[in-house]
Amino acid sequence: MDELSNFFNFLSEYNKEEDKALRRVFSGKIKGTFLIEIKTRVLRALGNDIFKYYDFSLSKEKILTSESENINFDICRHILGLHSSHLIFLTEEERLEKERSEEYKRLLIKEVVENVKLRLYGSSFFRRKSLFKGENFIFYHVPYDLFVLCTRICELLQSNKEKSLRFEFISSIAHKSLSALVLLEENLLSNAFPLCRSATELYLKLFVLCYSPEAEQKYLQFGDYEVANVCGDQKYPLEFENIYKNRSNKSCQNKIEYLHYGWLDFVNDYHLNVMRPYSVSGIISYLKSKFDSDVNVVFNDIESLYKTCHIYSHGNLKANIYPLIEYFQIAQLLHYSVTNAYKILCGRLNISTDIDGIDIMKKLTTDGELLIKQRLQATDENLERYEKNHKY
Repeated sequence: MDELSNFFNFLSEYNKEEDKALRRVFSGKIKGTFLIEIKTRVLRALGNDIFKYYDFSLSKEKILTSESENINFDICRHILGLHSSHLIFLTEEERLEKERSEEYKRLLIKEVVENVKLRLYGSSFFRRKSLFKGENFIFYHVPYDLFVLCTRICELLQSNKEKSLRFEFISSIAHKSLSALVLLEENLLSNAFPLCRSATELYLKLFVLCYSPEAEQKYLQFGDYEVANVCGDQKYPLEFENIYKNRSNKSCQNKIEYLHYGWLDFVNDYHLNVMRPYSVSGIISYLKSKFDSDVNVVFNDIESLYKTCHIYSHGNLKANIYPLIEYFQIAQLLHYSVTNAYKILCGRLNISTDIDGIDIMKKLTTDGELLIKQRLQATDENLERYEKNHKY
């Protein structure tokens, strides 16, 4: 009995020392007592389910390859990320009020538990130490959700043998988005914009083709023309030249644009209300003409954010003095592309969008609403205060 008592005393002292260490590691980023309280309650909420999401085994191989992980540290990273995400633009008084609120604590615990349940698609892939100092944006609500979705997309596509153009689109969207999220994780935000731009272009094309499957073969045909053009000393195939002469919109004189987007001539009713038809802006105009005002709000936002990506990709824009603005733009744009690509994939496979019992679509809706609300609050005054006060 004395030996058992001594063991529990040792365990208690060990946990106290570990909690002290966690306070030091996260010092300056989150209030220590708040962090430990939430961590303790998260562990209690997970209960025995924690064994489903963390590997408690230890081997010489894992030690040698540094693959062993500290569960408390991982949970605390989730707490810090989600809590910081909630605090954007809040004053010190509002932060303190949240940290005293039992309702908020329960919400945060629920969110952390959900993230832990999704970690096999999310945080189990993240580095423990970033290459460059900055925010832990990857643990904020929306980026974490998107990382989970991209990983889930890759898993579903690897286990499915169907070969289709739509699946190729969805695979490319997931891979480009994962690359952008990794850059976000490493605080290389401006470098993520070209990838966001590509993912958005793919999503818009996928959206059109889902409604106009009759154009899929023409899309592949024009892809062959592009390959022949690139590999043939910039010469256009004769077949393409003949199609170009008979294009639907003769006012377009840009043969390169037609090479990239001429397949749109074979989308029914595409040319009714479209300016600059052979371009991404043309696709957006077409899609806006097809849907009601609520959906058009989304397409207007995509159009605006896409232009920002274009500037980062081709312009001389200097790094934004407020990285938070870049975070908002990247997260929102990827939110549109990845979420819808995932829904299309699950619909095609006739499977639920839920992941391990988590209604990920509902979670993304809630988290997306928080993101949009914060984007709208991104005034110069709020951004300046955030830069000064968001760290403890």
